[in-house]
Parts: sequence; C-alpha cells; structure tokens
Amino acid sequence: MTKIINIKTGKEVKYPKKVHSVCSICETPFVRDEEGGLVEGMIGMIPVNFCPYCLSGVLDMAHQMLGMNEKDS
Repeated sequence: MTKIINIKTGKEVKYPKKVHSVCSICETPFVRDEEGGLVEGMIGMIPVNFCPYCLSGVLDMAHQMLGMNEKDS
C-alpha cells in the first residue's frame, strides 16, 4: 500500500477510513453507509447532500405539499 508523506513536515498523512458527507441544510457531517441520507443528489443543477434528519424532513414536506396521506405513499 502506498504511503502519503506531507512534504513540509515529513510525516505520514493518515486519512479517515470513513467518508463523511456534509448536509447541505444543517451542515452536519454524516456517513451514508452507517446513518443513511442522500449523498450527491441534485436539485436542478444544484448538487446537494442531506443527512437522514433533513432528508426525512424534505420528504415529509413534499408529501404534505402534494396532499399525500400515509396510505398513498
């Protein structure tokens, strides 16, 4: 495996094993594989990431705006 060395300090750089995304709404870091959520979605041409809480809120808002009941979804 390749090591990455910081040329200024000479120390090995260790990257986190888990890839964290940052929510576009609340700016909370989250791991999609463990927590859920939406990573790399698009609203029109705008890239978005949603943590599980904000994704749930956006979907709930859409259901309310469309007049959908629990049994309809």
